[in-house]
Amino acid sequence: MTGVSLWRNRTFVLLFAAQLISLLGSGVTTIGLTLFVYQLAGGATAAVVIGQALMLRILAFLLFSQPAGILADAMNRKYILIAADLGRFALLSLFPFITATWQVYAMIFSINALTAFFTPTFEATIPAIAGKDHYVQALSLSRVASDVESVLSPALAGLLVVWLGVRWVFWFDALTYLASAVLVASVAIPALAGVRRAISVRYFVGEIATGTRILFRVPALRRALLLSFAEATAGAAAIVLTVVYVRNSLGGSEMMFAFTMAAVGVGSSLTAVLLNRWSRLLEMRARNDAELHGVRHKWTGRALFVGGLVLTAVLLPGALVPPLWLFILLWIGNGSGQALIAIPSSTLLAEHTSEAERGRAYAAHFALTHACWLITYPAAGWAGTLFGPAITFSVFGLVCAFITIASLFLSEPSSKPHTHPE
Repeated sequence: MTGVSLWRNRTFVLLFAAQLISLLGSGVTTIGLTLFVYQLAGGATAAVVIGQALMLRILAFLLFSQPAGILADAMNRKYILIAADLGRFALLSLFPFITATWQVYAMIFSINALTAFFTPTFEATIPAIAGKDHYVQALSLSRVASDVESVLSPALAGLLVVWLGVRWVFWFDALTYLASAVLVASVAIPALAGVRRAISVRYFVGEIATGTRILFRVPALRRALLLSFAEATAGAAAIVLTVVYVRNSLGGSEMMFAFTMAAVGVGSSLTAVLLNRWSRLLEMRARNDAELHGVRHKWTGRALFVGGLVLTAVLLPGALVPPLWLFILLWIGNGSGQALIAIPSSTLLAEHTSEAERGRAYAAHFALTHACWLITYPAAGWAGTLFGPAITFSVFGLVCAFITIASLFLSEPSSKPHTHPE
């Protein structure tokens, strides 16, 4: 493996900066949307509007990510990234002028349709930019960036609202997308050799399921996809039910709720950093690409399984109504378990796809993993209402346990010969 630092890779550094800036803006908008809708629709219907807007967000991902992946493998990806950023800049600039709830729905759907084009294309670009030796580190940094955003965004949103008003939350996000577009435009993203194709309806119809077939052709990818459902199960439990558990079951304050949610990000970030260091120690022993591939198969398999076990372990005690200090520790584990599944999954996806097909593969992965969240979000809300958050945590822990055990039957024997794209 090469000893050259990833931070000396100018293209990666600028793309990482673009991602970090736009993530911060997106996180601020998530907070601003809640306040904006509350002012627009009133307290009685605000929750309904926000919930439906989030469902439209997932629907946009499901509808547009796979067509986006087809374009990402047929066109210059740099142009797709810039166009998506500029489109989101334009839409968010207009967001503060909304006067009706149907306009909120239309805007959220349109913005996330563009995100469905940007995110899989960006993720499919990173393996070639970072290189085979540094891809895991790049993925870990991306995970840390997302976790840092989840911690910093609420504070920044609060400052913007207090100092400038809710409208500036959206204009700030618009400016982050403009900055991202400028950074992407400043780098040289290698064009895919020999993949330019004529875009037609027949081509789209023929290729729409290609990404999904890529994901299901390798047992290791099927196993990772199954465990992504466990990740979504634990994630939905944290996002949907934590506020009810802390405020109602434990009688905690809003500040305690914020600390508890921050614990998920802390666990995820620490795990991303440690997983990167551990994997690099293992991969340094590889003498060639074949050995490196074998090492990655082993550590990703172990990490995925441990991730499922961790999520099971942190959710099962929920019915015992753990006190706040213990619940915060469990939620650190929740973030850790999610990272132990997300990072190896993307690593395996890069390992088992060629550069010419990564757009479709990453788009299919983006769509299918968000389909998991489309199931777990309402399931968490329904079960939490029916049984209470404490019981629901334990039920979701049993679901994670079942998924983790089932994943063992999708493992690929290390002795089984298999080929991989060049």
